[in-house]
Amino acid sequence: MDKVDKQIIAALKEDARVSLAQLSRQVHKSRTAVEARVQKLVDSGVILGFTINVAEQDRGDQTAFLMLQLVGNSCHLVFPQIQAHAEIIHAYSLFGDTDMLLQVSYHTFEELMALKDRILGLEQVSEVVINPVLTAWR
Repeated sequence: MDKVDKQIIAALKEDARVSLAQLSRQVHKSRTAVEARVQKLVDSGVILGFTINVAEQDRGDQTAFLMLQLVGNSCHLVFPQIQAHAEIIHAYSLFGDTDMLLQVSYHTFEELMALKDRILGLEQVSEVVINPVLTAWR
């Protein structure tokens, strides 16, 4: 991947709907060359897809991170059990004292505590520590 490929990726991250004509002007290459480069990036697995971000009305207005300690190496067992929870935005498997990190969105503290209780009810989960976000800069 060269400098032009990196410029193309940066432009697509900024706006996945940018036209090939506009993209070619931004990277100072022909439309055909840019189209071929984008296709090459897709074919090689560098670009996995083109997405949009949509505001979800059912998401809460507050964010927290839940740190889970699990029994054994069981992230692969826990994730299928929690992925249906609408409050969970992202789930990460970690190396270290915390086995799994969940980014969640919630409306009220009671909702957050209810989610914690549901997760603690899973056989593989031994501890859940809640870290509410006070300020998000980015």
